[in-house]
Amino acid sequence: MAYDAIAADAKPGGPVSSLQTQVNTGAAQWLAYMAAAPLMIAALIIVANEDMAMACAYFMSLYGAALLIFFGGVRWGVAIMRPEGPTMRALLGAALPMLAALPLLAPSAQMLWKFPVIMALMALLLVDDLYATRRGSGAPAWYLSIRLPLTVLIEMAFLVALVGM
Repeated sequence: MAYDAIAADAKPGGPVSSLQTQVNTGAAQWLAYMAAAPLMIAALIIVANEDMAMACAYFMSLYGAALLIFFGGVRWGVAIMRPEGPTMRALLGAALPMLAALPLLAPSAQMLWKFPVIMALMALLLVDDLYATRRGSGAPAWYLSIRLPLTVLIEMAFLVALVGM
């Protein structure tokens, strides 16, 4: 899996230690996938029920913005937990997802433009998280084993909704 290649290069210390690979991520995985469930359900409702499509699209745009803000919060937590303290770059990188999500929270008669924006921002954050972990300045390597599939689920839900609209 792509995660294994990234995790193997994660710093400090090169390859992921056996202690890192034995981290119990079951609760985090379960909660992450449950967090994606409302998006997947809303996307399926959009496909199946034209009458509910706009309400579900509105929900998805708000929920997607909230997820972007959440991932910014994760970045903030990673930045402040560094032993040497946070850098200005890391803190700004943590604040940017919230700033990018603010326009997505605004009511709009035209919501479909929000879906590709959310999808692009999610992908961009994931790529940056992957590189940060590889550099040793990101979240622990085990986080990516949750973050990567979660982002795929989020992206798929928005793609299904876009096709279904």
